This record gives sequence, C-alpha cells and structure tokens, in this order.
Amino acid sequence: MNSIRALSIILAAGRGSRMNVSKPKPLTEIYGKPILSFIQEGFIKNKIDNCIVINPKDKDFFKMYEKQCVFVYQDRPKGTGDAVIQAYDLIKMYDYTYVFVGDSPFIDSILIKRMLTECKKGNCDSLILTSIFNKKFPYARVIRNKAGNITKITEEIDASKKELLVNELFCSHYLFKSEILIKYLPKLRKNKKNRETYLTCILDKLISDNKKIGSIVVNDWRKLVGLNTKEDVYWAKSQKIL
Repeated sequence: MNSIRALSIILAAGRGSRMNVSKPKPLTEIYGKPILSFIQEGFIKNKIDNCIVINPKDKDFFKMYEKQCVFVYQDRPKGTGDAVIQAYDLIKMYDYTYVFVGDSPFIDSILIKRMLTECKKGNCDSLILTSIFNKKFPYARVIRNKAGNITKITEEIDASKKELLVNELFCSHYLFKSEILIKYLPKLRKNKKNRETYLTCILDKLISDNKKIGSIVVNDWRKLVGLNTKEDVYWAKSQKIL
C-alpha cells in the first residue's frame, strides 16, 4: 500500500443522542475500548493516514487520538456530505480516500486492504461495502439492474415503497479516487426534506456520468452495522463478532 497515498476519513462529529450519553457516540466502548479505536486500528495496520471529523466542542474527548490523526472540524451536524467537505484540502494530497462512519467497529484491516486492492484492480472511481441484511436497519438501499450493476443508491428517507423492500443495504463505507471525490463534492446539494447533505448523492452523480462504481458484498452483514443505541451495543456484544 505504500506505493500510493491513501487517506481515511472517519466521521465522528455526531452527538449520538440515542446512546443517551454525554460523550460523542464513536467513543462508546465495546469490548473495553471505544468504537473509534477499532476503526482506526484497521487503517493504521494498513499504513493509511487518518483524519477524524469531529465537532470542535468535543475536541477534549478525542485527545487520546491527537498523535495518530489529523482533526477536521464540523461545527454543526449537517450530513455526511458536509462532513467530508470539511476535509476538502486534505483530500487533495492523496490518491485514494476512504470515508467511514464512526459507529461501525467490526470492519477489520483485511477488508480495508481488500477495498483498495479491488478498487485499483477494477480501476473503479469509487468502491463501496454492502451486504444482504436479514434484520431491519434504516440504511440506504442498493438498487441494481439485471446485470448486477448498481443503478441507484437511495437513502431510506427518500426510498419508494418498492425500494424499501430491497435488503441489500449500504452503511456508508466508501473508497474514492481522490480526484473524483474532489471533483464531485462541490456538486452536492442539500436534501429537500431535512436540509442535510448526503455523501450518497455523489454515487448517484457518478452513475449518471457513467463512472465506475465497484462493490464488495460482505458475507456477514453484522460487520457493517453501526451502533446507535445502547440496545445496539448489547446486541453486538451478544453476537461475538470480533
């Protein structure tokens, strides 16, 4: 991996009110350490530089990570797209950029390495992780044509009744060619329903422009699950995924 420069952006600016805790959600502990540490370790093992998007008010909570990453600040949670835009100048310095949400602790270094390997091998403009879920979650739906190609990624809030029946879900784990991400970030627009900016909209723009989107359909859907509530944490511990 040292032949190219890769950056990881971990989105950790959300407060996680559903956890009912005073600290940011990515710092919730599972198996004795913060969720964020599991994610970061996967990138460190692959010698991938690390950027964490946080709320500036929460900086003291993240002091333990200061020597391992660069902090980028999102003053208000205005969506995943807005969060990544805060790292725009940093992205320009790299060949590839990962974007991961900060609440999914079960994606290991092997899968992270595989993402880059397959993205380069397939000359993909972007590559995403998906899985076939047998449990209901409010994640984006992956729509494919008969040939198996991705034709649309739709957030649950925007999905039609038919699309809501799709059980291949996308949980916001991306890899981009940095030049593509830089080109398309300024094209993002706010969602009309909640005024947030979603990074998933970039995928639809790439599809419209006939860019190549690759995917890895992860066999074990549990690896992609984000932990948003205390019940989610209890569930994850009971699954013994790690």
